[in-house]
Amino acid sequence: MTSGLREERVQELCESAYVMLKESYGALHELKGLVDRLHAGYLQQKNMDFDTIAAIKLTTDRMYDELERYLRPECDPDSAYHDAMTEKP
Repeated sequence: MTSGLREERVQELCESAYVMLKESYGALHELKGLVDRLHAGYLQQKNMDFDTIAAIKLTTDRMYDELERYLRPECDPDSAYHDAMTEKP
């Protein structure tokens, strides 16, 4: 791999990592707002809002799935999704 190709690949990885970080931050910000709302309701002795709990569950699942799709091949290449693997198992 030439120096130019290596630098281009590093740049692509940096951009990909930045996009993932930005998306994760947005999802975490959303999740924090939902948990704050649930906590405030609990402190006011209100009934638990199922919609808020469902939104927390969906946001957490989405965040985990996105991070797992992005990080799993890097952390554990042998367990990557079969469609994403360069060689068939």
